[in-house]
Amino acid sequence: MNSRIKILYLVLSLILSSLSLAEDNIESLKIGFGSCIDEAKPQPIWKALEKERLNDFFFMGDNIYGDMDSGVLSISNMGSAYAKQAENFPDWLQNLKPLAIWDDHDYGLNDGGQEYTLKKDSQKLFLDFWKIDKQDDRHKREGVYFSETRQIKDKKVLLIGLDTRYFRSPLEGEKRNYQSTSDVSKTILGEQQWEWLERIFRESADIIILVSSIQILATNHGFEKWSNFPHEKERLLSLIKQFKKPVILASGDRHKAGIYKQGNLYELTSSSLNKPLPRWLVAVWNETDPLLLGKMHYDMNYGLISIHSSGTVNIDLKDDKGNVLEALEFTL
Repeated sequence: MNSRIKILYLVLSLILSSLSLAEDNIESLKIGFGSCIDEAKPQPIWKALEKERLNDFFFMGDNIYGDMDSGVLSISNMGSAYAKQAENFPDWLQNLKPLAIWDDHDYGLNDGGQEYTLKKDSQKLFLDFWKIDKQDDRHKREGVYFSETRQIKDKKVLLIGLDTRYFRSPLEGEKRNYQSTSDVSKTILGEQQWEWLERIFRESADIIILVSSIQILATNHGFEKWSNFPHEKERLLSLIKQFKKPVILASGDRHKAGIYKQGNLYELTSSSLNKPLPRWLVAVWNETDPLLLGKMHYDMNYGLISIHSSGTVNIDLKDDKGNVLEALEFTL
């Protein structure tokens, strides 16, 4: 190696070291959350989100509406929906390399689970659209679950995205009136994903943000939720309790938004980004829940979780103009 190459190598090493150091020394991490965004509808909410100066944005499912009314996925229809959505996303968002899991409408079957016959084809489309690295485990296994870490000075943040579709057992009851099952052999995550999740929870972290496309804490409605599989919900809550450090839950799906609390556990539900419920339906349906803090919100919205090096954590729910709908703060 001649002297010029040695100098260039040294300069490059110093630059990379300083970049890494700067990344580890950030004072706060702000992550945006949202779900249920129709590629065929206007998306004015990105203007408000751009002003938030986010470090990350997490899509929590129904990131396109490519499924067919018949429940049978047309691969070409799903591909067209993704192509349209790519045109909708602003440059600043795409530069963030968003994090994503799916829900039923980008999975391919409304309220669908393990029975969906084209889920492997759907997974390939999903991974290609989100530009998931070919070396990522999601290209080698079934399901789109994943984890990533972020560093805030001396605090490690573990981000976990669950797949509540690929392995989920059939629901019991009728649509809009799903029931809790007593069959403990039924699953949401499937054993392979459970083993992975329990292993991930053993990793060193100061706080975990756990993202599920469907609500975890909510109990007081007849739609899809973890409470439809009470043994699975209890397994998850027990795992969180064993972690003995703060965990924040985030979810979408509902075309409604709110913040829930059970003990020291908070859940941010943010939905939808551009597909709110019809006004007439909102007028006759005032949903609540024993665990709901504040009110349920029905207009377009997004969520924020901000973690600061001081140990302060903020959870905010905002409308499409950036106005605060709900807010809370706690300390790690």
